[in-house]
Amino acid sequence: MSNFSLNKITNKTENKENKQGSLKGFTLVELLVVVAIMAMLIALLLPAVQAARAAASRMACSNNLRQLGLATHAFHDANEILPTHDYGTSVGSSAVSGSGRSVFYAIAPFMEQNALVETGAVAGVQLQSLLCPSGYYSDPPIHPSYNGGATNYVVSSGDIVTYWKAIDIAGFNIGGGVISFPWRGPITPFVSTYSLGNISDGTTNTVIYSERIIGRVSSGGGGKTLRMIDSYITMAWPSAFAAVQNPRDDSTKPILPSVCWAFKGEGGDYIQPMPTGSGLAINSNQGHCWYAATWGTVFNTIMPPNAPSCASFYHYMSGPTSNHANGSNVGFTDGSVHFISEVIDYGYTDRAAVSSGGGSPYGVWGALGTACADEVVSIP
Repeated sequence: MSNFSLNKITNKTENKENKQGSLKGFTLVELLVVVAIMAMLIALLLPAVQAARAAASRMACSNNLRQLGLATHAFHDANEILPTHDYGTSVGSSAVSGSGRSVFYAIAPFMEQNALVETGAVAGVQLQSLLCPSGYYSDPPIHPSYNGGATNYVVSSGDIVTYWKAIDIAGFNIGGGVISFPWRGPITPFVSTYSLGNISDGTTNTVIYSERIIGRVSSGGGGKTLRMIDSYITMAWPSAFAAVQNPRDDSTKPILPSVCWAFKGEGGDYIQPMPTGSGLAINSNQGHCWYAATWGTVFNTIMPPNAPSCASFYHYMSGPTSNHANGSNVGFTDGSVHFISEVIDYGYTDRAAVSSGGGSPYGVWGALGTACADEVVSIP
């Protein structure tokens, strides 16, 4: 065989080996580069996905508040008065139909729940329209010790500390306690003769509903949270909450906002370690029963959104709370919904609430809570 033929065969063999060598897989460096690029894409997309999810939750919660506003207006159209947060579906000047029932019970027939109210079998019934997707932790959203359906929505008492007193008054007894007056918002805790026309501050400027995170556990349960948005501080509690009124009743000494602010800690938690004091504890039983007219279904426009909440003997001071960033959805009496910032002007923290006429000492936030204080402020 000639040298030319041998060289030709050798060249073909080398070419074949070169082609086979060129079919190798990715090197380790190339693989790591691909993985790094994928990780960067995920890191860029994940915040966008989380933001979209948060926006959807906030919108769903806002829509629920709008439905509450529509139902309240439907109640008003049917009865020519606003519903009450204690007397259920009562509309007369002396009728007591469903004493101890919340405003949500009153407007339930206008939320396609007429049959439920007619039967009165509301215990343990959960209304999905009263839940915000980001307003609780698990399903069911409340501690097993509760037997009522939960609610992420609460009704405004205005810029007044909610007063809860353990004494029997005909028509106002709620399991040994009562919600007492005065309220300065559009809803009252009595048989109502209050109409939209009575709201001199204007329905567009008067708060009526807001969000509130459902407490994780009962006040006697374990595993309590330290987060301000889903619990409150009890600075003292009556020793007997039924027949005998506690001698340390603070009915003439309601909580000052400055006292409640003193419990604010870091990162949205209450201060730790907790100061020692008589009856001092963290409780988290808000929103545990949508149909009951208790302070678990009430808020006031004293503490701004996501601020500390406090109870002292028979007084309760709590603003809106939510898992939305930087504030909370709030419903107004005209049916509109606005997002109220945590940094809204809340006025003086060392002044007691006004119990009758006059402007609110609690800034823009307090003024938005009053229905007839002759103060009209713009929604920030």
